[in-house]
Amino acid sequence: MILKIITILLVICFFLFGCAANVTTNEINDLKSLTETMDSTEETKDTSKNTLPFTIEDYIFDDFSKPEAVQVEDKKIYYLALGDSLTRGVGDEEHKNGYTKRLAEKLEQWTEISEVVLDNRGKRGRRSDQLLSLLEKGHYDSEIRNSELITMTIGGNDIMKVVKQDLFELKKEAFDKELVKFRERYDQIMEEIRMRNPDVPIILIGLYNPFSLITDEITDLESIISEWNQTIEDISKKYDNACFVDVEDLFDSNANLVYHTDFFHPNGYGYTIMTERIVSMMKSCQVEEQSNGLFLFD
Repeated sequence: MILKIITILLVICFFLFGCAANVTTNEINDLKSLTETMDSTEETKDTSKNTLPFTIEDYIFDDFSKPEAVQVEDKKIYYLALGDSLTRGVGDEEHKNGYTKRLAEKLEQWTEISEVVLDNRGKRGRRSDQLLSLLEKGHYDSEIRNSELITMTIGGNDIMKVVKQDLFELKKEAFDKELVKFRERYDQIMEEIRMRNPDVPIILIGLYNPFSLITDEITDLESIISEWNQTIEDISKKYDNACFVDVEDLFDSNANLVYHTDFFHPNGYGYTIMTERIVSMMKSCQVEEQSNGLFLFD
């Protein structure tokens, strides 16, 4: 358009100043042709400019001022807790799921990973035969396969089953008979877990005797609890990356006020010292090495 205006002005100048005589028709036609050619070129440039995906302004003020955000997914540790009321956290007035949430919080301090995700599958009253049945039916298959740490409390309700049968005439033979079944079930539970996850660290937490707070007459139960704990420890030694945690001595009295008001389950403080014992044993069991550096206790 600008070239057209310039051309018209030149032609007018030629006529006004008497230059028309020196301009032939062919020259005017050539000038007109040149103008059209230049116009066409200019339009092509405009069209080409309009087809660009962005303008210079877009590049400067968009790309540089608003860089593309890089989405990085934080790595998380999946912690699976199996078992009974101790795993569920019954008695914990601080509502931290007993030792499980406390352990997750502790482990976050000992790892470079951003978060420990707790999956608490504990249930009040659960016995070893019930947990084994759930595992055999595949209820926790995906949870076990995805887990990077497993803890388990089981066996207390197996003992309570015997106690309830005849509370006032307890016979050690009844506990010994049940212990044989418990040993077989506990071993099968470990096999079921290892079939689904051969390498995950498994923390096996022992039993304690709450009846010492109620009466001094059930003295035989102390030795019975110790035998059952020894069974759990022996089974733990059969499997790689399995760690037994003895907590019996933590609850042999209420001198440190570790019991809930039901005088059976731990309170918040009881679960706290239980968690400290678990972390201490995880270090002793070299869970750091067995977890391929996932947990860094040093």
